[in-house]
Amino acid sequence: MLDMVENSLNRLGGEAVENKRNSRKNGEKFIWYSKDKNTQIKTRLSLDGENLSSEHSHFKARSSAKDGPGREWLYDFILREYDAEHNFVGVPLIAEIEFSDSKSGGLIYDLNKLLQADADHKVFIFQQKDEASWNGILARLEHSISRYRHKVPCTFLISCWLTSQYVFRHTRITVTP
Repeated sequence: MLDMVENSLNRLGGEAVENKRNSRKNGEKFIWYSKDKNTQIKTRLSLDGENLSSEHSHFKARSSAKDGPGREWLYDFILREYDAEHNFVGVPLIAEIEFSDSKSGGLIYDLNKLLQADADHKVFIFQQKDEASWNGILARLEHSISRYRHKVPCTFLISCWLTSQYVFRHTRITVTP
């Protein structure tokens, strides 16, 4: 499931690079604005997450994306799982997306929301200017994750859009209580 998220983000990043390249050819400037990143990520995760459905498990996304099924509910993105009889069986994936605040205080606030969830997969997506900033914030996030008293096992996917390089960086952290 986290492979799906990484692939979705990397494809979106690739599209942004291509848009930037095409804009330059036309003598224009392209900026992938935070609001657009947020909406496009939620939309892509919704489509790709629901495509994981099978005859035994059905996945439904909930996000506040422009074409999403509703406003934000607890988290920026939730993938809910239903069995073949349409019984709600759990939340295998949740995500917090924070592009408006690149400072550690705002990022930790959103990370704290993820810490208390019982989802198997927890995704945190944000942006930083460069590798040095990414590494500094990552160390702070890893420390926060390690200090929390987890009650269920889970895997975190920490994904950062580097604005100076137009690329996502990803790190996974597995937690066992």
